[in-house]
Amino acid sequence: MHGCWLRKQSGQAVVLVAVAVLVLSAILALALDGGGIYLDKRQLQNAADSAALAGAELLMTVPPNYATIHNQATANMLKNLPGTSLAGTVCSVACPNLATIGFPGGSGIGSINLGAGYFAQLSVTSSYTYQATVWHTHPVAVAPIHGFQSTITLSARATAQNANLPYAVVVLQGPQYPQFHDLNIQGSTSVLGLQGGGGSADRGGVFSNADIDPGTATPAITFSPAANAGDLWAVNEGSFDQSLLNAAGRVTGQQTAGALPRLASHLDSPKYPEPAPPAASFNGSTIVTGTAYLCPGQYTNQINVQSAGTAILFPGVYQVQTGGVDVQGTLRTLTSADLPISGCSQTLTSGADLGVIIEVRPDNISGSNQCNRNMFTAGGSSTVTLTPSLKYFNINLYVETMAGWQGTCTYAPLGTNVVQFSNGACYNISGAIYGPADNMIMGTTTSACGTSVGQVIAWTLTVNGSGTLTANLIPNQLPYIKGLTQ
Repeated sequence: MHGCWLRKQSGQAVVLVAVAVLVLSAILALALDGGGIYLDKRQLQNAADSAALAGAELLMTVPPNYATIHNQATANMLKNLPGTSLAGTVCSVACPNLATIGFPGGSGIGSINLGAGYFAQLSVTSSYTYQATVWHTHPVAVAPIHGFQSTITLSARATAQNANLPYAVVVLQGPQYPQFHDLNIQGSTSVLGLQGGGGSADRGGVFSNADIDPGTATPAITFSPAANAGDLWAVNEGSFDQSLLNAAGRVTGQQTAGALPRLASHLDSPKYPEPAPPAASFNGSTIVTGTAYLCPGQYTNQINVQSAGTAILFPGVYQVQTGGVDVQGTLRTLTSADLPISGCSQTLTSGADLGVIIEVRPDNISGSNQCNRNMFTAGGSSTVTLTPSLKYFNINLYVETMAGWQGTCTYAPLGTNVVQFSNGACYNISGAIYGPADNMIMGTTTSACGTSVGQVIAWTLTVNGSGTLTANLIPNQLPYIKGLTQ
């Protein structure tokens, strides 16, 4: 009986050992191959990230030099990939001057061979985004023992954005609407004055996706300081307007001698995000006389500053949802002279960030093709002074876009019509006025108070009046978005 029981148990150790070997080898595979795959994937992502950031750094050159962009991206990618070198790749001398190189072949893997089993694709996906993708044929150690494949293909992708536009004026309407100009300087007395920071990288100029009409003033466009403050770039310029730009004395002080405008390629909207307002809600505000302090938040009705009134803005985000902003008196941010001050749940002392952003939405007037229901208007006797903040991308005035606006807001020259500064208005807006779908009208004045902006990004811009609109390019006050987006 006892011997029979022993015979029934014989050989069980072999089964247990076999199972244990399988489990242990699986653990070994997980430790060796899994760890190696994890480290390789991390290296690939680092390489893709560094390449995307390096390529994006050069996106804002005019016109873009794709070869230079890809060369810099490749060099940074290779620093993160062991066993690779530039020799033997498609960019060993100079990358092709194409927006995208390394198109995947039948395997779905990029065709730039970096060596050591690495392949890549590099692409300028828009005028402000750059994408790098890298693949690696990774050898596995333990899996082939069990009949699995000896390699596995890993990949990583990164997209970086560089939406730092080094131009005082950017107008985005494209040449698909040749009957309209991007930049219009009206009459014989209106002048656009472009101020550069004085350095060779501070262009202070104008970038237009279409046509620039300088009007009839002499000069109509000036650069200061001359010879290093910038140029005029345009994707498309009609022969008539080109002759006006090149007429004697019409444009003075540009950086580079020769015919204007300089050739360029299309520039997309940088699509700066819209900062969210605080939860505080206000039913609009009307200041008839005296001084009122306004708090950041959501305004469900108009902010109206009448001619005898002064509105002072505490720092923050002002989202005006209906009615827009109508300034006939004074609208300004706090200054250092106002400090220290408490209000709006804030206590501000010397050195505080006093910047604001005012957000308005155009909205369509029912049954109308002119989308300017909620405007930002500065009357002829008004004074507007706004300070920007890095927290809001150095944007002082943000005009939202509307879904399907190009099919709805068809009032010439197409787009919304929100920002309107009347002739005689005094305004000093140090940050950017951002309305990528807006037709902006900025009047000027001969008054000593002046009319100046930090940067204008619009669909179209019209400058009129009897004075000078001064656009001051200050690099550290430009809207700035640079970094990885995915």
